[in-house]
Amino acid sequence: MKQKSVMVGLAPEKRVRGVIFDLDGTLTPVRSVWQHIHEALGTWESHGSRSLAAFLAGEITYEEFARRDVGAWHGVPRERIAAIVAEIPYRPGAKELVGRLKERGVRLALLSSGLDILVARVAEELGFDVWVANGLGFTNGVVDGRVHIRVPWDGKPAHLDSICRFFRTTPAETAAIGDSHGDVPLFERVGLGIAVNAEPAVCACAHLSLDCSDLQELWPVLSPHLP
Repeated sequence: MKQKSVMVGLAPEKRVRGVIFDLDGTLTPVRSVWQHIHEALGTWESHGSRSLAAFLAGEITYEEFARRDVGAWHGVPRERIAAIVAEIPYRPGAKELVGRLKERGVRLALLSSGLDILVARVAEELGFDVWVANGLGFTNGVVDGRVHIRVPWDGKPAHLDSICRFFRTTPAETAAIGDSHGDVPLFERVGLGIAVNAEPAVCACAHLSLDCSDLQELWPVLSPHLP
């Protein structure tokens, strides 16, 4: 385990009663389910990469970026999309880490700016208490070009209070674990923000950052602060 920064602002007696996980790039090695689907369908170069570049350049909104992405998949059967995302593996230790947290009575949320067709499956398989993600629209079993934006790129903090109410915790009693710039605003509002396998700019905004090949390496960090 390579520790790239130190924990600050979390007293040893502080208790973490809830954990909010990112999905893409955190619990899975695929950093973007959107790009993963594009690449599988052969639409990344013609549509996905161009829309992403336009969004990052500030030329289009996140909503327009998402609509363009989903529009490129119009008419693709739901079964095809489901099969593509089913190929995405978990990072080593992901199931074990989540299982150990559940054994300690920690409430767990999955909060992702990815797509519900993957997030819902992962939440069910791993036993998360609650999840929030963007919705991919289907009509008569095929992609209909609609996308329900629930978690835009920088929109995770908007869900923090409702998740904490569900947990019956406070933000100060909550940890957030993620890997991208979209997780930074959440790190700033919780008691413990952990950047995992993230770039330096993201790590600099977290209480703790780790490069780890197995997510169970997070256990020594979390366990002293659990109920």
